[in-house]
Amino acid sequence: MQPLKISVVTVSYNAAATIEETILSVVDQTYNNIEYIVIDGGSIDGTVDIIKRYAEGGCKYGKHNNFISYWVSEPDKGIYDAMNKGIAAATGDYIYFIGGDDLVFDDKIFQKVSSYINSNRSDVFYGDVVFQPIGKRYAGKFSKWKLAHKNICHQAIFYPLYILKKYLYDLKYPVYADYYENLILWHLGIKFNYMPLNICNFSIEGTSNNGDIAFNKMRSALIKSYLGFLPWSCYRLKDLGHRLFKGRTSNPK
Repeated sequence: MQPLKISVVTVSYNAAATIEETILSVVDQTYNNIEYIVIDGGSIDGTVDIIKRYAEGGCKYGKHNNFISYWVSEPDKGIYDAMNKGIAAATGDYIYFIGGDDLVFDDKIFQKVSSYINSNRSDVFYGDVVFQPIGKRYAGKFSKWKLAHKNICHQAIFYPLYILKKYLYDLKYPVYADYYENLILWHLGIKFNYMPLNICNFSIEGTSNNGDIAFNKMRSALIKSYLGFLPWSCYRLKDLGHRLFKGRTSNPK
């Protein structure tokens, strides 16, 4: 069997303050069979100059010159449009996404992940992330019951590339297209394998607080359709309880 090739995609926009650390966290992995792709949204803050150093030479860390195999900087229709561009450019067996302000947890993560994946290259594999700067872990094994209530962080997931090439991210969900993707794949019977590993230090400082109106409008119906009646019922009961509790605490007598 050929060594597992992992395509890593970084999506960025005006990330000059953080992207070099992100790049180095990928470049410094002990695992060698990595294809690194950067999809930039047309940054104007010096991000592109940093990308070029690792793609075209001139990097002060000589061994890291020409490490980025493909990059582009152009306007896009949002993060998932950029991620779809990364999927289109990727040629690996598996694909992993990391933002321009996130860090791979340590330099041996891809080596560890490859040892899990090599046993079955048709499944999805996922681990945990650590929210930064607060240091809280978003962790644990998911079931369809748990997936009905919250999503697996996409900075923790390694997907077989052929699956994402077939099922691209749906741009009508600007914030939760990755959640929708996981619901679809779970419904299709794709196996999700948990790895007890911290995969990424995930920055929450740039996380959107605006939600996803389109997804939230459809969430209940999507959970019922893709995960089934019982997980949906559990989700509805928990959601109702949350709404009642929130109403009581926000309107004290």
